[in-house]
Amino acid sequence: MGIFSLLDKYQRRRTEFKKSEEYRFFLENREALNRFPKYAFLYDSDIDDFNVMRANCFLYGLTNKDTIEKEVINLDRYLPSHSKADNTVFKKALEQRLVDLPYMMSNKEKIFIPFFPKSINLIYVEEPDKLLKEPYHDLIKNYTKAIVDPFDTYGAELYNSYFTRLVKIFTNDKEVAYFHYDTHTIYIVNMQGRLDAKIVLFDKYMKRISDHHMLERIRPVVEAYFNYNRSDFIQKLYENGFISPRMLTIIHRKSKV
Repeated sequence: MGIFSLLDKYQRRRTEFKKSEEYRFFLENREALNRFPKYAFLYDSDIDDFNVMRANCFLYGLTNKDTIEKEVINLDRYLPSHSKADNTVFKKALEQRLVDLPYMMSNKEKIFIPFFPKSINLIYVEEPDKLLKEPYHDLIKNYTKAIVDPFDTYGAELYNSYFTRLVKIFTNDKEVAYFHYDTHTIYIVNMQGRLDAKIVLFDKYMKRISDHHMLERIRPVVEAYFNYNRSDFIQKLYENGFISPRMLTIIHRKSKV
């Protein structure tokens, strides 16, 4: 059995994630996933923490889309005619209503709807008045043909956003390492936005755990991973208080090179 599987198998019991805001958001909104066959499999993601985060990227996009469209329609109703004719005024009025919406940054541009390409996101943010006219008005209800795979489109950087609570730790040209405080897990994500490895910290044999200076302690672990140094990776897990002496023995005895 590999190291990652062993860490997962012997992990310390944890309940924080299922008490979190992002997990509640997933449960409250996941029915919407059934409207999209390609993403319906994420409906049952409550058994997989990372897939909950993946699902939320899509679900936050859906709620953002609905919110922006409602605000655009309301502005069209209540803004004076001369203001509606001025895209700058319309855009500024909308910006003030969107300050609390989650988003990601892509080349200095805000992406509110990650299942749309950047070109359509720019319409929602930079030229929202166009949503009131054809052909863009069709995006409000008949938008399925415009959907792109958000993970392929925005890659690993999709998780470096307000759509998740992941914290970016380290990156190279092939993968990005993220950490989540509630799951006490390091996620290695590839440039196609898929999970390559899941490194669960703190095993069930640890009587006490320390969550102080987590990012500082995690970095040498991640660096050893990216350097493909198995022995150093295991040692860094132990030295930084992420596995117990007993778990260290189990890894040496059971894991394969």
